[in-house]
Amino acid sequence: MGSLREFRAAVPCLHPVGHDPQLLARIAVLLGEAEMALQDDTHNAYACLEQAMELLRQANACRDYGARHAGSGLTHWQTRRLDHYISQHLAAAIRTCDLAAQLNLSSSHFSHVFKQTFGITPLAYVARKRIEAAREMMLATDQPLTQIAHAHGFCDQSHFTRTFRRETGLSPLMWRQRCTTKTQAAAES
Repeated sequence: MGSLREFRAAVPCLHPVGHDPQLLARIAVLLGEAEMALQDDTHNAYACLEQAMELLRQANACRDYGARHAGSGLTHWQTRRLDHYISQHLAAAIRTCDLAAQLNLSSSHFSHVFKQTFGITPLAYVARKRIEAAREMMLATDQPLTQIAHAHGFCDQSHFTRTFRRETGLSPLMWRQRCTTKTQAAAES
């Protein structure tokens, strides 16, 4: 990315999907991390901004695709049922066939309509949900990252770290340290 000015110029043309609060929350976290890092670590700040812009682009592409194929994705009740099932089974293995069974769909049809709805595969969506839940636990407790990884369905800390970095741009340890530092600074002021 060339400059913060380019980012600000690009933002008005990007309109995030207003019906996905989790996506908006991820973007807000990335923007907060970018703002926090802007003075001390401009490289990391720009990396966070680029990730936020990419999420916005993906959301727009998904929304535009969904508008062209209206009625061909999952309904709100189906999405809610899947989210509930995923949240109840985070520590266990969740396969695409398990998710499809929740909606009484074949795995292939489910995968197709899922990708139309969210723009990502079901397993990528599950990984994203696991990372979101793990981040909440990392903020709420001081449990070791290995325990947090196992509690959220990751086979080991290495798998957790790879997935976490792919989703947030930071390692779990770095993310936790930054959030802890930010919380302590806010408490002191």
